[in-house]
Amino acid sequence: MDTIRRFYVLDAFRGLAALLVFLYHMPKLSSLTANAFIKGSGVFVDLFFVLSGFVIYHNYKNKLYDFSTSKSFITKRIKRLIPLHVYTLLILLILEFIKYLTSDYITYSIVPFKYNTMTSFWPQLFLLNSTPFFSGFNWNGQNWSISAELITYFLFILTSLLWLKKKKVTFFISFLIICFGYLFFVLKYNTYKVSVDFKFSFIRGFIGFYFGIIVYILRNYFLVLLNRISKIIGNVLEVLVLILVLYVVCNMGYYKDYFFIVHIVFGLLLFVFSMEKGIVSQLLRLQLFQKLGQWSYSIYLNHTLMIILYNMIIIKAIGVSKEYIIFSEILLIAMVCLYSYFTYEYIEKRFYKKLKK
Repeated sequence: MDTIRRFYVLDAFRGLAALLVFLYHMPKLSSLTANAFIKGSGVFVDLFFVLSGFVIYHNYKNKLYDFSTSKSFITKRIKRLIPLHVYTLLILLILEFIKYLTSDYITYSIVPFKYNTMTSFWPQLFLLNSTPFFSGFNWNGQNWSISAELITYFLFILTSLLWLKKKKVTFFISFLIICFGYLFFVLKYNTYKVSVDFKFSFIRGFIGFYFGIIVYILRNYFLVLLNRISKIIGNVLEVLVLILVLYVVCNMGYYKDYFFIVHIVFGLLLFVFSMEKGIVSQLLRLQLFQKLGQWSYSIYLNHTLMIILYNMIIIKAIGVSKEYIIFSEILLIAMVCLYSYFTYEYIEKRFYKKLKK
């Protein structure tokens, strides 16, 4: 019934999650960024993983049964991820060289190539930084999640070739992968905190991705019942699950040690909003939010560069006074969206189309 459906509301959540991670990484200088919700919003990276498992399983549950289709799948994913990743990393490398060449004339708070070292550049370039090759949050540090995502795709291919045709087996295998993932962190670090060591972030990716698959299978199991839900109940459920997400993210200082709760809450978010029954869903289908969903990957990978430029130009060079900081932050959000529009159109889409040809 849902084979060719596109989940427009979930696309919007991808864009919103990218913006929230961006705000999480910004300097906490105003009420826009220095609040409990934004301070916990780094966790929306895990919403990407859960969303990815949900949507990719939806698109490939009836396709990924043989080596040829699997090869096509991974080729498409690499074409989708790599060009922008390389572009953003090279831009930061060029910026570091500019800082190095001008360091005799301009004093920088961090010495060029001291923090962003060439030793740490290569694991990021080859997307190994969600593995024991992780060398810190330098360069375009958030691309650890792209590394984890790509590694997860290979596990998905392996499990798909073996079990994807059998939905009950897929559910059971997904559940086992999640359990073994959490068990690894419990045995090694005595915690459910999957962000405790970024050298094993690929396991964090496994857990989120397969949690998304489980949410999708459960959703389809109850699909007939869900289709009968009225708009009134749909509105109530959407508001309740948003309040739940808000509460958990605002209290991440506590819930980070019980990360399975975060995954459950994000799973409920996808479960409820995949129905698209409420007013919030209709709002998220508006063009603005759909565009944010389109630009989400660009927003995510571009925001390190934009924050660096913001710190260099707005905070240090110009020195915006405290009462105007919030306006400069809003301007930065607009700028990262505008820049991400260009990188989406001229890097993501252009390279993807060329590689497809």
